[in-house]
Parts: sequence; C-alpha cells; structure tokens
Amino acid sequence: MNKITQNSKILVTGAGGGLGKALLFLLRKQGYSTILAPSRHDLNLLDAESVGHYIGVHRPNAVVHLAAVVFGLQGNLDNQMRSLIENSQINANLFAALESHPADYCFFAGTVAAYAYPYKRIPLIEDNFFGGLPHGGEFGYAMAKRHAYAYLKVLKDTKGTNFTYGIFTNLYGENDRFNDNSGHVIPSLIKRTNRAHLDKKPFLVWGDGKAERDFLHFDDAANAILCCMKIGNTPELVNISSGSSTSIRMLSELICKSAGITNIEFQIDKPVGIQSRVVDNTVLRSLGFNQSIHLDFGIQRLHRWYSENILGVRE
Repeated sequence: MNKITQNSKILVTGAGGGLGKALLFLLRKQGYSTILAPSRHDLNLLDAESVGHYIGVHRPNAVVHLAAVVFGLQGNLDNQMRSLIENSQINANLFAALESHPADYCFFAGTVAAYAYPYKRIPLIEDNFFGGLPHGGEFGYAMAKRHAYAYLKVLKDTKGTNFTYGIFTNLYGENDRFNDNSGHVIPSLIKRTNRAHLDKKPFLVWGDGKAERDFLHFDDAANAILCCMKIGNTPELVNISSGSSTSIRMLSELICKSAGITNIEFQIDKPVGIQSRVVDNTVLRSLGFNQSIHLDFGIQRLHRWYSENILGVRE
C-alpha cells in the first residue's frame, strides 16, 4: 500500500462537524490538494447504495471516518438503541464499500466510552481497551464504535489497508453543538453560563464537581489525525488525548472566569457518569504529537467565539 501524500485523494466523513472543520482547515493549510468533504446530501452514510456508489466513483486513497450519531452524557442514556443501530449501519455501509474499493489508509474516530469498564488503571492505556464491556451509561454508542475495529482489522488483513483506530477523549472547540441537555461537557457548560448571565441566576453544573476528565481541543485532535495519517503504519489502537486530568469543578471555574460569573451551584442529583476518565497519550506522543492549545486558553477562545456567533451556533 502507498503512503499518503499531499497529492493523495482524502475522504473526510463528518466534515461539517467541529472536528471535521478543524481537520479540513489543517489539511488545506498543509497543502493537501484533493479533499473530499461530502455533505449528507452528497453522501448518505445510512444508505448502503449511496455509499457504495460514492466510494466506487471517487476511489479515495485515504479515509478519515469522523461521521457518527453523537450525543453527550444524557443523550447517550436516552438514545441507546438509536446510537447502536445508526452508528453500526453507518460503519457497515462505509466499510463494505471500502472492501470493494480499498483505500491505502483509514483513520477511524473511536471513543474513550468504549474502554472496558471497570477500568484496570487510570490513566487509560490502549492495551486495556478490549479487557471487558464498556460502561452501561454509553453502552449502545460505545459498542457500535468498538465494533468498527473488526471491519478495520479485516480490511488490513485481506486488502492491506493500513489503519489507525483513534480512541478520542472529550473533545471541544469552535463549531461544536451547544446543547445543554444532550451535548458535550464544555459546550453545554458554556451555553449555561450565557443563560445564567442573562437571567442573573447561579451557574448550574451537574454533579458535585469531583469527576475528572481529559479534554482536547478540535485543533489538536486534527493535528493528531494528520500525524497518524502521515505515518500510515501506526499502532492499531491510539489514544487521542491531552493526557491531563481536569476536575469538573476546575473546568467550571475556568468557564465561569471566561464569562465573568462567580456564582456556581452544583446539582448533585444530576447524572455524572464515570468518576474518573483520564487517558494516557504516550503512544500518540511517540508518533510526534504535541498539544498546542491548553485548556484555559482553549476555553477563553471558545467562549469568545460562542459570544460572537451565538445566533448561528448548532444545537
């Protein structure tokens, strides 16, 4: 199989999301000249015929598969079967098409939610990924994501397609979805700070603030993907993370500081999920990755962007 170069044809699914937009910007900045970034109108990943036709016509050399039906903590609890069915269908359709028309390389956006639980150790390391079933709160989404590894492994063994199964930590950044019930942690909290500021009420945060997470900006995640793609023959499982632990209390204080809010109220009756989920990134760093946007700066930048684009943000 050939290495991916600036002249390779690269398909990015889910290019309209926050990570997708960050990756497209980076690829163009780095001089990649043939990038396929189809909309849902151009490529319906839930339609096997549409996917087969698109891959057959365009024959990409590399595929970065970011597209998924995604929710936050509460959304995953409320949509277990939908997450399982639709994400499984999306992956089956794409990988079946790539079996007929193999690519040289595929990067798959997996999730830290698919790690075996209870965790054997913190921070999480790739060797323990398949050591049991995922946590029940995100089971449907996690199992659909985990199953994609089987397709990638078969494509590598039968068609020679190199792949990276990227295990993503909690991502955040510009162009995310800002939904305070079913969205991701940071955009959800930023939206709540705006409401608290307007209503002159306390800033409400789910849980007691003690839970720990690992957060990575979209721009850094895009850099990690490009780092893996340039190498091609990476380890099969690669954690995509900052490697740093941040409590929800500390995160909330950073967000409040950026919004000029001082009154925080923790809601201990709300779901908090897993108490600690921090992700080791030793393997990723060995591939040449360096984080450039640290959390305090990333939150300030995101809050400013949200304030300037509040009428047009996605929910």
